[in-house]
Amino acid sequence: MKIGFNSVACPAWDLNSIVTNAREMGFGGVELRAVAGECDLPSAPELARDADAVRSLFAKNGIDLVCLGSAVTLDSTDAKIVAAQKERLTDYVDLAGRLGCPFVRLYIGEVQRWDNQRRALARIASALSSCAPIAARAGVTLLVENGSDLGTSQDMWFVIDAVNHPAVRTCWNQCNALINLERATNSLPRMGGRIGMVHVCDAIFDELGVLLDYVPLGEGGAEVARQVELLKGMAYDGYLMFEWPRMWFDSLADPMVALPQAVSFLRSCVDAKQTVLSAYKNDKYAPRLPSLGAQAANPS
Repeated sequence: MKIGFNSVACPAWDLNSIVTNAREMGFGGVELRAVAGECDLPSAPELARDADAVRSLFAKNGIDLVCLGSAVTLDSTDAKIVAAQKERLTDYVDLAGRLGCPFVRLYIGEVQRWDNQRRALARIASALSSCAPIAARAGVTLLVENGSDLGTSQDMWFVIDAVNHPAVRTCWNQCNALINLERATNSLPRMGGRIGMVHVCDAIFDELGVLLDYVPLGEGGAEVARQVELLKGMAYDGYLMFEWPRMWFDSLADPMVALPQAVSFLRSCVDAKQTVLSAYKNDKYAPRLPSLGAQAANPS
């Protein structure tokens, strides 16, 4: 697994600051959501002006440009709004293609007023189906992030399975699943190979799943270490993308504090030796076979 961060943690940083700090702190890649205060990335001068210069900046620092994060949703019941959102998504896909960025992220959205969950999911899947070939032609994969009242793995599985296109996968956010009272032990095995990227954050929740506050990794109820352990068991080899939403909550710690703590915590989780589990807890019949090394040292 590789470790990156989303630039929501540092929305005021310019592109050079994002990339050089990523390298110096030990991250492998970044997801861009804001650059120098600009959230509409296709309009960001640093990205739109010279794609070759952007690619060169990332390459010379040894940092991956993993994803462009958009605010696009395809949940509206208004066809004109959906068409405008598709056009916006196409702008992001075009930019990602020019930058050599493999992923563009969008939000699954929410159930609209006077609508229901089943219709909303079917409508989102239909809209995504028409966007998938456009992304594929640009060499880009669309990542749909779970959230709001469509935050469970069941919701996401329905959409990704209905679209059934290699250019559409999910960006999994376990904090958003916990808002819907779904733990990682249910979410991650269900999503499996449909996961293209994982957003990692930690937070304090109340007993009803209400997110009360974001906290440093390991200090909340998101069971981040357990998430990483489960992902190891799934042979997931993509990015753990740290999300620290300072862009919306400026009371959160400064990125120069939050980012080093996050990369250190995630590195310890990734590097931790995985527990070898038997079929049953405390299984007295678990195999007790000598290692090959022991056999070689003591041949019979």
